Amino acid sequence: MLLVAATAAPPGPSVQGGDAPVLPEHAPIVFGDDAANGYVDPFFPGATYDPDVATPESILGQPAGSRIASHDEVLRILEALERTSDRVKLRRYGSTYEGRPLVAAIITSPENHARLDDIAGAARALRDTDLDAEGWLGRGVPAIAWMGYGIHGDETSATEAAPSFAYHLAASQDESVTRALDRVVVVLDPCLNPDGRERIRSMVVQGAGYRANLDDGAMQRGRWPGGRGNHYLFDMNRDWMAGEAPETRARWRILAEFPPQLFVDAHEMGGMDTFLFYPQADPRNRHLPEQLDRWQRALAAGAAEAFDRYGWGYYTREWADALYPGYSDAWGSLNGAIGMLYEQGRTIGAPLERESGEIVAYRESVHGQLAASLANLLTFSELRDGIVRDYAAHRERGKTDLADLDGDAFVVRPSGDVERDARFIRALQLQTIRVEVAREPFEVARGRDLLGAPVEGETFGEGTWIIRASQPAGALVRTYLEFDPRLDEAFLNEERADIEQDRGSGIYDVSAWNLARQMGVDGAWVDLPGGVTTRPAASPTAPRGPVGGDLSGAYAWIADAPDTRSIRFAAQAMEAGLAVHVSDEPFTATVRGEDGEATTRTFQRGSFLLRRHENEAADDVDRVVQDLARSTGARVHAAVTGRAAGGEGPDLGGGHFDLLTEARVAIVSNSPVSPADFGHLWRAVDEELGIPVTLLDAQGWRGVDLARYNVLVVPPGGGSFLREREGSIADWVEGGGTLIAVGSSAHAIAREGPRLGGNRLRRDVLEELDAYAWRTAKERASLSVAVDVAELYGDAPAAEGGGGDGGAPDEGEMKDPEGAGASADPAVDRDVDPEAIDAWRRRFSPAAVILRGEVDPTSWLTAGCGDAAEMPVLFRGSSVLFSNVRPAVRLAAADSLRLGGLLWPEARVRIADSAWATVEPVGRGQVVSFAASPVFRGSWRGTMRLFLNAVVVGPGSLR
Repeated sequence: MLLVAATAAPPGPSVQGGDAPVLPEHAPIVFGDDAANGYVDPFFPGATYDPDVATPESILGQPAGSRIASHDEVLRILEALERTSDRVKLRRYGSTYEGRPLVAAIITSPENHARLDDIAGAARALRDTDLDAEGWLGRGVPAIAWMGYGIHGDETSATEAAPSFAYHLAASQDESVTRALDRVVVVLDPCLNPDGRERIRSMVVQGAGYRANLDDGAMQRGRWPGGRGNHYLFDMNRDWMAGEAPETRARWRILAEFPPQLFVDAHEMGGMDTFLFYPQADPRNRHLPEQLDRWQRALAAGAAEAFDRYGWGYYTREWADALYPGYSDAWGSLNGAIGMLYEQGRTIGAPLERESGEIVAYRESVHGQLAASLANLLTFSELRDGIVRDYAAHRERGKTDLADLDGDAFVVRPSGDVERDARFIRALQLQTIRVEVAREPFEVARGRDLLGAPVEGETFGEGTWIIRASQPAGALVRTYLEFDPRLDEAFLNEERADIEQDRGSGIYDVSAWNLARQMGVDGAWVDLPGGVTTRPAASPTAPRGPVGGDLSGAYAWIADAPDTRSIRFAAQAMEAGLAVHVSDEPFTATVRGEDGEATTRTFQRGSFLLRRHENEAADDVDRVVQDLARSTGARVHAAVTGRAAGGEGPDLGGGHFDLLTEARVAIVSNSPVSPADFGHLWRAVDEELGIPVTLLDAQGWRGVDLARYNVLVVPPGGGSFLREREGSIADWVEGGGTLIAVGSSAHAIAREGPRLGGNRLRRDVLEELDAYAWRTAKERASLSVAVDVAELYGDAPAAEGGGGDGGAPDEGEMKDPEGAGASADPAVDRDVDPEAIDAWRRRFSPAAVILRGEVDPTSWLTAGCGDAAEMPVLFRGSSVLFSNVRPAVRLAAADSLRLGGLLWPEARVRIADSAWATVEPVGRGQVVSFAASPVFRGSWRGTMRLFLNAVVVGPGSLR
């Protein structure tokens, strides 16, 4: 085997005479561990191997684990193992955005490979409770271990370990390994995030030099955006619930084929740390398997024994909690498997010096992953029967445990956004959650909807989707769809003490989730009446393309607002040069129906209209519109007349249809912008709208000509960027640009005295809270005006405290927002300085909660969001916006604010009545601000529509 020699430094100048060169040729840079800091210990001491099985070194040309292998090299190693070992079969199960293959190696004994279909079938029967544990044991079926590596691409030692682990399982002659492969089928996913891994690998290669850099903070270990996320920078370790990434959906499919009882998820953490593995820390999700902690402790004991042999540092239970269900291992555990997380202190492809002075080679960090993997697999193999019994019990319990629910089934009404509905149902079905469809209408006596309102005596129509809580995947159903995940009292007391004593929060991620709220479907928990007849739901497909087939010869074309595809159609129609209008109120039109006959249809505010007479210059406008309807999937209607149906409401040629302007979109990228939040916004424009978007470099701003764009999106994290360039950006906005500031970037421009609008942070207007409260009361009252005619004309005595304010309280009746009314904090001493009170309350700011947002039905930003006066929104952090304009979405009053998650009273006081989304005119332009990301993790499709409106409708709203 040829091993590339490590080079500590380039050779010095030659001093030879004669015809020898004055300077030698350069020596190639050696990537990864160098000779001075290398690690040469064998990964599996004392192991004996089949010499006919190809080694990883034969592909890599140097010791496995000593540098970052490319994704192609990882695949070549696995392909070589498949050719040379009868224990390995490869399965390509999907591909990434960048076209890289997703591959799983099925590793087990040759005898098990011969009956693999039967084994997988038995595993599915066990999952679906068609086969019980004793029946499974009686058939002598192996268990399944899913072992996944590197879902965060820049946690490189995880994937680095995978091919060496596969080789050990494929070639080892050790009795412990052969016994394990008789008892277990290993589904090894070597690289969960190929695109992210290749991104970080290129950075490491480009930053490498002749001398190893041992500094943890060196740019040689990567730069913005790193390799954590996929192509669109999604953190796929938060995507297991929603499945927004194609990699996640592909993984669901292979896991449905091979449902596991062990679920390994290998990661890395900060380089100054050692090695973490489960059992988990508190808080814990109440729907996890009863015996999960017991089995995690058993597997941890085996790993600890291995680490003790090597003298490595490790720990458990300190920070990786068991609350959020969107993690990889949480998904496995909620399905009944034993989820095991590894967190190796990272080095990212090169040696690293820790604070203690210890130097950790890259290959040693890889060895840690391998030791944990082998220990867990061998322990699982020996404890297999008990683990499988508990797995089966968990699946069986899913059919009976209905405690603390608002109903026994979650139901979803089909909505006007058929694509959004289909995404929701698809996400459930791909996770083997059973979905039914009602064959007939049914009435429910008890239930609760997404906004917490009671559902009593309501009728749900034929075609309603029904997801019963009682099913083998019941733990997933209850976890994903419960409205208000609760934390146990012991943890809450500890959390409260930590915050009050300024030790920070123990909440590692979000404290609230609900897949239906996130995706914006019309759902409710209900008690399903007996006798409802259903059928299994087919895989959902959203009706696509033009309504009635042929759109030619129409007077005009209309795309209804609620369907997300309508705004995609409008955006691409403008890109094609067509004139597009948006309605500012509902209207009724005569259109061709599905059968081609004229019919009357009502369209919502925010629907899009293309008039033929304004688009005659387009080459074959009928064909262009038809092609756009087909390519975007939009349900485009052909209007047969410009007259309003029935002679009521706006005619199609009137002033209730505002002409839009084609969006020329730029998004600020690079440091200091948050990579994941940037990626969510980028994908929303690029994939959801399908229009061009320019990524502008925040670090290379000199020479940027903002005049080329009319929409500028600044993701969270861009506060310092905005402050440094406030003058030029303000000039651009005042000249007619639409600035969309999201999260902390919106907070940054809300400081005292900016040129970019009148929003303010709460902490900066503590002396003005009464005025903001008065304005809020006035604006709320204006949405439900009831004029007292007798009082108006003096025919009756004026009501005490009245004055024609439409029900709003006058100044004498205002509640002091710092010490009285619904938002009161009775523990606060009224003599304490307001800034000190606000600073104290900021300590209790939420990690992420779901709150009630009040929708302004007159704002163009909320068009297409239906007729609901309220919507669920996500909120996180300590920055609270107050606005001098009516917010497009305002957060509710304190007594009705929280929909789900941990929101301490101190935080509720601060956040209540604040602005969540605003549109502020600035000169001839405008600033659209979102207090939190409307496209959080890509799955908040209900609020995503607000962002898409800001991009597509925003420029036209300035006319």
